[in-house]
Amino acid sequence: MSLKNWYLNLKFSYSETAILDQNWLNAITLNSVDTADKQRRAFTLFTMAFFAIVLITSLVLSNYQIYALPLTIMLVVSDVTIVLCMMYYFRTGALVSISCIILSIILLLCMALVYTGGKENTALYWLMFYPIVAYVTLGLKVGSVLVGIMYASAVALLFSPNFGQAHYGQVETSRFLASFSLVILFSAISEYFRQKSHQKIADITLIEKRDALTDPLTGLANRRYIYEHIQPRLEAEAANYLPMSVLLIDLDNFKSINDSYGHDFGDQALIAFTSMLHDKLRGTDIKARYGGEEFIILLPKAGLNIAHAVAEKLRSYVAEKQIPYDVGQSVTITCSIGIASLERGSQFSKAIKQADDNLYKAKAKGRNVVVSDLTEIS
Repeated sequence: MSLKNWYLNLKFSYSETAILDQNWLNAITLNSVDTADKQRRAFTLFTMAFFAIVLITSLVLSNYQIYALPLTIMLVVSDVTIVLCMMYYFRTGALVSISCIILSIILLLCMALVYTGGKENTALYWLMFYPIVAYVTLGLKVGSVLVGIMYASAVALLFSPNFGQAHYGQVETSRFLASFSLVILFSAISEYFRQKSHQKIADITLIEKRDALTDPLTGLANRRYIYEHIQPRLEAEAANYLPMSVLLIDLDNFKSINDSYGHDFGDQALIAFTSMLHDKLRGTDIKARYGGEEFIILLPKAGLNIAHAVAEKLRSYVAEKQIPYDVGQSVTITCSIGIASLERGSQFSKAIKQADDNLYKAKAKGRNVVVSDLTEIS
């Protein structure tokens, strides 16, 4: 086997190991894209709800002396329910459930309107907007359920003999159903392709975002990921992370490795070290390439004592591990580690600085050393 092929096979082997632990990528979300889509759906729903409230309130105020008491009560209850649903959404953000309730109320009101005929039998016109709003706010699957219920209810009202107060002519009925069917069809088609386009854009955006936060050589997260995705979570999701310890790791004399064995082997040493991190650290530990030959490890739910023990085991493991260099040859590397811990998310920057200071102390002590506040005390 040629040296080149041997090197490529070795590199593939280490790269394959390095990508085994990619759970950190799941923390990268598309909140901006998802939020914009949710805002679009919520705006559509509440625009419809606003007009429904205005219309219902106007009908009650102008016709409460004419309407039968049960009808007036039903309209008032519907009005109040829609308002309460809107208030509940602003407290919880439960858009789907709120949309289902509001659209179900409006569906019942539309069917009651068809039953009575409305003013001069114009009730059927009010049904035309419903499929558009249902698909925009609830998506294709859930929206189709409510649209299907409305369509079936309208057909039952229009074709059942002597059912309802209004009478619709045959031409009026057939033209309404044809028009309503077309509105449903094109609304469904529009929503289907909108969802596909949205998903495609989201997938592309997610890939680009993950690429921007991934170190291309080792497959680990990069420094930007730590500050953009982990640091903000330390306060928002403190129970999942804190207390936390920070390990800053530097591969000793890495420039000499590059000078002695070449930059290709230097890259291979970084990949091999990444594999060692996967071997000795938990899947929940956050591993990132901090820059050059420096790495950062975040140990959630781990105090200083645990972190120091973990760091010592890792340091010892790295020093004993052989990295193949050529057929029948291997090289060993060592690392220096600085440790700090934090109890609150606001202490993150301070902990990074403390870990960095301890890393410099480890180098000053001759490298291949772990330094934390515990060693300083002792």
